[in-house]
Amino acid sequence: MNYNIKAFIKFGSEKNIIDLYNNGTVFLNTIQYFRNIEDGELRGDNYEGVSQIINSLPGTFKIKESGQEFKYEKIHLRKSFREVLGNIYSLYAISNKGFQNHQDFKIDERLNGFGSHCLVIDPKSFINKMEKTLHNLGYSYNHGFVDYYDKEKICREVSLFEKPLEFEYQKEFRFFLKNEKIEPVKIQIDSLENCSELFRTEDILTLQLKPKELI
Repeated sequence: MNYNIKAFIKFGSEKNIIDLYNNGTVFLNTIQYFRNIEDGELRGDNYEGVSQIINSLPGTFKIKESGQEFKYEKIHLRKSFREVLGNIYSLYAISNKGFQNHQDFKIDERLNGFGSHCLVIDPKSFINKMEKTLHNLGYSYNHGFVDYYDKEKICREVSLFEKPLEFEYQKEFRFFLKNEKIEPVKIQIDSLENCSELFRTEDILTLQLKPKELI
């Protein structure tokens, strides 16, 4: 399904957001960074880069030789490589994927934790600038919406464009950059002055949509 993205919002410190606005400075951090940071389900996600989740209900098993039967509690396992290569850049997406209609729209106050300022960005212009810059630099990349899952219920493989339900309030659209090294990547995509508007985060939390804006 093709979703309509009304706008991207990038939250951050005043310094970083102004740098993005003036110079188009985009900082893609490593997956390892997001796996290891502990900040109360804001940037940090220890399920980032998980390849498979296994959940099983309580049950019993029997040892044939002895006839002994053992009970076990519910099992929750996650499989992942010790190190996952690649870099991520995340944006908040106002779209009809995250919100069914304009009346449902509300920016979660927890996003204050990302920083005091934000940019509201035209999505088409931003994607075009990112794609052009990454292509010119020779990077391989993907981009798209993040889907959210209940980590206590699913039993299947998980992609790099999926996160636990706890993060659903972030309405994430992400760029994933393939990288053979575990190191941050900083690029310049050119000024966003003509395709974005600067706000304080506390002010954008009151943003409302008009009818039919998500159609």
